[in-house]
Amino acid sequence: MSEETKLFVQYQPEAEDMQQEADAWLAGADGLVINPCGCTPERLGNLVFETALLLAGDPVRDVEWREDGERSCWICDQGLEATARLQERWPGLHWVPRLTVFKPETSYRFSGPAVGEGFSFYMPDTAAIKGWRVSDGETLLSEAVTRAAELGFDSLWLHSEAAESRGKGLDLDVLDRVRGGPLSIWLSGGVSELKYLQNLARAGGASAVVVGEALARESGMERLRQALIPRVPLQQVPIRIGQGDAPAGTV
Repeated sequence: MSEETKLFVQYQPEAEDMQQEADAWLAGADGLVINPCGCTPERLGNLVFETALLLAGDPVRDVEWREDGERSCWICDQGLEATARLQERWPGLHWVPRLTVFKPETSYRFSGPAVGEGFSFYMPDTAAIKGWRVSDGETLLSEAVTRAAELGFDSLWLHSEAAESRGKGLDLDVLDRVRGGPLSIWLSGGVSELKYLQNLARAGGASAVVVGEALARESGMERLRQALIPRVPLQQVPIRIGQGDAPAGTV
């Protein structure tokens, strides 16, 4: 993967007298995922980051963030169509839908009583076989990505609640369904250790990853960013001996 994967961190602002401490561990984050209720741009004025990701923000209520539009991104988790309506109402703001992805468990149904001397058997549910879906209408992930592009979005945040509950890494299979598509994909859910960011770097396909505050505080931004750098495997280069060169140890 040649393009950089941005690092977004979920952040709950501390009390104002602890803001200086927050500056230290947050340095290096590309974006902060925050709840804009009770948190103003002035409150984060001393923090160095690229984008404030306003989860469930309301432009009517959160006027201060609306006026700070240059580094604010508004996240809506109510589905594609609901996000599109907000985008139409507030076209000057950058909107990104956040969809929950899931993979239906494969179930089987009985084919019914046999006819004549035939056999009855269990058949897999074809809906589950089709793969990843989104909670927004339980549509196929591929269809949701196509619809998001049609609505004019440039980015799509995909969150796996199942991966978050397991805490054993991102659902990287999701990226196989959206790789090479028209949208920048943000991925979240399940990043409890640095090695899961390394796995993401090897897989590629995500424009950004969202990690929790606990991991960010424990590991530090520098280690998180280093984990996101794809490692190029060393290539073995054969050593050729010219015709005039005698093998070592010969006379």
